[in-house]
Amino acid sequence: MLTIPSVSKEYLHIPVTGGSVSTPVEIAVINASTEEPAEADWRPADEWDGTTAKLLIGPGGTLELEDGTYRVWVRVTANPEIPVIRSGLLEVT
Repeated sequence: MLTIPSVSKEYLHIPVTGGSVSTPVEIAVINASTEEPAEADWRPADEWDGTTAKLLIGPGGTLELEDGTYRVWVRVTANPEIPVIRSGLLEVT
């Protein structure tokens, strides 16, 4: 489990096997008690770094999170497939 302070603004790095800069990827960060992300939970990744999708989280970032435990998901649009993958837990303290 990745832990970051709630006052930190930093990239959340999510490795995507088979991903590339030309493949659209979205990231959802949802309360850990929620089973699966809703359509409104998905956000486009801010950028690719090799085969790692990145989303800027924290104050003033793409996604601001309160203290708590979150489940991270990634969704890749690779026509005709659109895999949705659990990517681990994030704790914000």
